[in-house]
Amino acid sequence: MKDSLINDAINSLGAKLKNLDVSLVDISAYNKKYLLRYINNYEFYMSLYSQLLSKAINKLSKPITDSVFVDYGGGCGILSFLAKELGFKNVIYNDIYDVSINDATTIAKHLSITIDNYITGDVEKFVYEINKLNIKPDLICSFDVLEHIYNLTSWFKAISEINNSFDLLFITSANSENPFIKQRLKKIHHQAEYKGFAQETGWKQSDISASYLEERKEIISKKFSQLSLQEINMLATKSRGLIKEEIEQIVETFLQTGKIDYVPHSTNTGDPYTGNWAENLIDINDLKNIAQQNNLCVEITNTYYGYSQHKLLNLSKSLLNAFIKITGKHNLFFSPMFVLDISKR
Repeated sequence: MKDSLINDAINSLGAKLKNLDVSLVDISAYNKKYLLRYINNYEFYMSLYSQLLSKAINKLSKPITDSVFVDYGGGCGILSFLAKELGFKNVIYNDIYDVSINDATTIAKHLSITIDNYITGDVEKFVYEINKLNIKPDLICSFDVLEHIYNLTSWFKAISEINNSFDLLFITSANSENPFIKQRLKKIHHQAEYKGFAQETGWKQSDISASYLEERKEIISKKFSQLSLQEINMLATKSRGLIKEEIEQIVETFLQTGKIDYVPHSTNTGDPYTGNWAENLIDINDLKNIAQQNNLCVEITNTYYGYSQHKLLNLSKSLLNAFIKITGKHNLFFSPMFVLDISKR
């Protein structure tokens, strides 16, 4: 019954997206790029979204039609639209960026889908609005957002302040337990840290194209002109992954004590202005500990590979999926993604 409902929702949304002329939708180039990616690879993405929704619905203690669904970090809104097609009583869309809020609203209108609430802002603003509006979320779900959250300790502390019991499920492709994925993401870290990325169609204006290392050097040299070039290079290297305010604090401490207490991850790096991690390889045990410290129940489970229209590739994926099923839901070694399942009771 549950799988049938999810498939019906996927087919219904798919039909609406197929009839959508994206060129006529007045949204940012950034979200237009992602919307087209979903439409052109719909079968693949839906095989992933269905896994998230299946696990989420299993957590409900009441019917979908009586439940409130939150799409956290919703981007162009695909997860929100699916939740509406599934028949959730209320669907709440959230994103940190105003442009994504505007774009998701515009896309929803073109699809004749009504989202009940739009909330702009990071987790503190989101929780404040949820509590102020007396929204009682049953499910908070997110697709490929966990690996970009700057401070997970602060994030979990904030989300635990929602005045309601809830289940939170994040699905992420940054699986640090899979050695093949880990190696691939380390290459992304190297590119972001030392080379940067060329701007292209669909570039998000809040992102920077220069290397993160060079940006940290710029931050340090602007405020601390008394430092030598060697000291600037050293401090920029030692502060990898930090945001501007914390970089400056590191330098202040160094000038006062000659010491640096912060120890960066071996490869992880992030935008020093927004704190957006470049595919953060999160230690699974650390993730569990952070959640448990905030009195949240936590479980981390694997996922299966998503299928597409490539039959030969699908054959390989089906073999891997069979092996993943045999090894049990907590074995992440071969898993393409993992699902973080958090419960507040």
